[in-house]
Amino acid sequence: MKPRFRLILLFLSIGYNSMWAQSPGLIVRPQGGAGVTSLNPNGDGYSSMTTAGYSSNDITESELAFRVMPAAISEPTGDLSTGPSGGFSDIVTRVDGSGFYLFKDASNIYFRLRIGNIVSGSKGYSVLIDTDNKMGGSGPHADPNYIAPSGNSVGNPGFEYEVVFQTNFQVAVYSIDGTATPGAPTTFSLNSNSQIAVALSTDGNNPDYFYDWFVPLSAIGNPASIRTAVTTVTSPNSALQGTRSDIYGINDANFSNTPGAWEIVVNAQPPVNLTSFGTINPVCTSAPVLSGPIAAGSNVAVSGTWTRLDASKPSSATITLYKNGVSTGTTTVATGNTWNIVVASISNGDVFYAKALATGETECLQSNNITASSCITLPASPVLTCGSLKGISGTMPSTASGNTIQVYLVPTTSASPTSNLVSTVGNLTYPSTTSFAYFTNGCSGGSNNVATGVYLIVTQNGTCSSAPAYVCINSGSSGTPPPLTTNGLTLTTPIYPTHTSINGTGAATGDILRLYINGKYINSITTTGTNFSFTGLTLVAGDQIRIYSQTGTSCITQSNLFTVSCFAPAPSITVNATGNLLVGATTISGTSPSPGASVQLYRGIAPSGIATGAAATVAANGSWMVTVPALVGGDSYYAIQTVSGCASAASSGATVLAPAVCPTISGSYTDASTSVNGTMPSAFTGTIRLYLDGALIGSQSISAATNWSISVPANTLYYNGSISATAQASGGAESSGCASLSIGCTSPATPVVSPTSTTITVGNTVTYTINNVSAGTWYALLDNSGSSYATSLYRSSASSFNMTTKAFSTTGTYNLKITADALTGCPASFATATVMVNGTLPLNLLSFSGTSKQNRQLFYWTTSNEKNLSHFELQESGDALHYKTAARVEASSSTDLVKKYEFVIHHPLLTNTYYRLRMVDFDGKEQFSSTLLLKAADEKATEVQVSPRPFNDKIQIGYSSSNTGEVLIVLRDVFGRSVRAWKRTVIAGSNSINIDGLSPLQSGLYILTINDGKGQSLAAVPITRQ
Repeated sequence: MKPRFRLILLFLSIGYNSMWAQSPGLIVRPQGGAGVTSLNPNGDGYSSMTTAGYSSNDITESELAFRVMPAAISEPTGDLSTGPSGGFSDIVTRVDGSGFYLFKDASNIYFRLRIGNIVSGSKGYSVLIDTDNKMGGSGPHADPNYIAPSGNSVGNPGFEYEVVFQTNFQVAVYSIDGTATPGAPTTFSLNSNSQIAVALSTDGNNPDYFYDWFVPLSAIGNPASIRTAVTTVTSPNSALQGTRSDIYGINDANFSNTPGAWEIVVNAQPPVNLTSFGTINPVCTSAPVLSGPIAAGSNVAVSGTWTRLDASKPSSATITLYKNGVSTGTTTVATGNTWNIVVASISNGDVFYAKALATGETECLQSNNITASSCITLPASPVLTCGSLKGISGTMPSTASGNTIQVYLVPTTSASPTSNLVSTVGNLTYPSTTSFAYFTNGCSGGSNNVATGVYLIVTQNGTCSSAPAYVCINSGSSGTPPPLTTNGLTLTTPIYPTHTSINGTGAATGDILRLYINGKYINSITTTGTNFSFTGLTLVAGDQIRIYSQTGTSCITQSNLFTVSCFAPAPSITVNATGNLLVGATTISGTSPSPGASVQLYRGIAPSGIATGAAATVAANGSWMVTVPALVGGDSYYAIQTVSGCASAASSGATVLAPAVCPTISGSYTDASTSVNGTMPSAFTGTIRLYLDGALIGSQSISAATNWSISVPANTLYYNGSISATAQASGGAESSGCASLSIGCTSPATPVVSPTSTTITVGNTVTYTINNVSAGTWYALLDNSGSSYATSLYRSSASSFNMTTKAFSTTGTYNLKITADALTGCPASFATATVMVNGTLPLNLLSFSGTSKQNRQLFYWTTSNEKNLSHFELQESGDALHYKTAARVEASSSTDLVKKYEFVIHHPLLTNTYYRLRMVDFDGKEQFSSTLLLKAADEKATEVQVSPRPFNDKIQIGYSSSNTGEVLIVLRDVFGRSVRAWKRTVIAGSNSINIDGLSPLQSGLYILTINDGKGQSLAAVPITRQ
């Protein structure tokens, strides 16, 4: 049988945020797509494979084969630094946790973000790109071009390029290697290089959108591989300079320090090979730390530690130790613990590192490198007591411990200082176990045996040599040699373990410079000018550097001792938009990428400030705060943090200034407003600044004025955005804590739809005529779950149009919504519909009627073409909503083509009652008739008259009651939901009850019921709101 589909249409002008405004897959910007583009190769206006849109998986059904970029940790909805939860800057995810995707073809790279909403305002969607696999200021893969944060600048921890989708403007590519201030970008048109389409997901019960954009690979230097950090920005700017909203792959609430968050994201990401563009691997397991030193020898235990990235990650990992790039053993370790691997044989110079692999992750991060040494502890250097033409002698570590002395004549070229050994068993003696003599012991007596020149004397023990002892022998040499003269060589400092070269100045052309680190000779160079450089170095924090300089035959000189500094990133002090602290504040706060670090605040100018307040510990989310005496104008502050015993450089300084009084914003504003006006409490000279969700959108300079007005570019303001204004006078700070105002909007006009009721059978469609159309608006037909029932249409004019549904393939009730959405961020206007679709059982109900006479209700109906029919159920209801079965009538066994039925209910009809037929076949399929209303023959006890009908704002109820007491009057919609209720006291007899305030109700059919104090229905009257 055919269940009928009853269509009741309610017209609503309020916003409805739990529906989709367009068909999943439909390109909405540019409207309907820009024809055939690289993002929409078939030009059909859909980002999905076909115009059928996305149905079950908007990744596999995409026209371009985007690949999932895994989140470093997780990507929750609403984890924003600024902006509305689930909105235009919120990166959201589908059930697999993915929200960012990549695609590549022969010449282009494509980016896709899943964003929680869409607005007319201008925003930035940034992909920061690392092309050299180096990131941060420390660690084995630190970037030499690391830029530390400074003031309000987040710095640049190691990105080479940035690609930004700047809505309403362009797609921009910035070259940012070694800078935190991007210059002029290379730009591409929005129409050709970007699109926004409806996603299948509905995170937060509202539609999500795919933001897609692409650039040529050549624009980012044609890299072999990349790592990325994705950030949404509340203004159409670079993430290095705009206001951060959401970083993909982390909970932003847990990472207040932006560059630290970027490092976490990038280092957890396996490099994406752009040559093959194969499978994108799961996130990297955090790197182990290798402990040193490592000694040469047999069966040596090499150890280290490992800690997982986050508590959500696996708690254990397999450690693989590598020697000279080849695996030499594995072990398993729990997070936060030490591991050990025994290596059978280690030679001097072997290079070790380790990697970790946890279940479901990728082994891609490497520990620090450690070079094995047979000389973990150098023997002590000899102490010279005589240096002359007759000989060189002195004291030394005991020969009983295997120590010997070697003497070298240092060449006057850049050859190794140990390239010319001059001591032999014949000319070197040991007068005692702790002394030596090269030729003579002492400086008197005997002939001249030693040629003039520079000599290097070292203690040798096996393969280990001591730090050098240099001596200059000339014609006047005699007695204890004087200390070497200190030269004027200086190095560019600080020197960090990440540096692979050291640079200096103070040399002269032709000088021979010899570099020693920790007393070991490293290299020699011949200078070509004042400046010099040693390259190809591997440095460790604490290394001691000294450079010896030799000019011709002159005596060798030595530099001061330079130390390789440990690296700890500097903390940041939180300041206002103009970089100041405010007079009177009693706390100073900031951020750090190093949770657990100790931050000390200083008053003054670095490095000579005075420690102020107690040291603060950096919280787990990277924030810190120090309580201070009330800040005084003109003072400056900076901070230094200590991480695992390593002190950072000083942060950028922050000066204390007195803030101006806050401006007042006048009036109210919508997304269409083009200026914002306000006042100052008194005449003011300075700058007024206007902010939207924390991002600067305009300013005005005024002089001795109390009124101000700031122009706002089109498509800047958006619904529910928060605007605030500040003031700043010359020499003062920007005002703080100023009140904000929310932006309103106007939704499109509520559509008027015809027909308002439709009954169809399976396989058919419904065509609606849409009136009251708003230009520049998308119209869609969907059900409550967001499934599309017609192709969405963009209307550029206000003329009426038709929408035809897809064919209904199954019987049942469909609640449809016709939505009107201008995609400005404002809620969509809509109309709802409820539809019954009949099946195709072979039964025609030709008629159904009934009457009430003499305490009986008589019913008559006629059918034709009955097949497989089981029975009829006569159902009754007092409110036209809730039915119960009053009688069952078996189907006739007659063979007549047309069959007639009648049935009598033998009891008086006390109140108006609704009746319908339920027709059921032997397979359980059913069909319903239309509804009959039988009025009671005697309604004196419950007589109800309602006027006017239809009603608008007021109704008058004429009610005849048999008792005095209280009644409950309820107005319900066609879904049985109570929309209004009133309690009234009535008397026995006639009553007149006035009800008003009904104008907010939507047009349509309602049921007015009157119930007694016990919940018993006394009357039910259908009425219509016009």
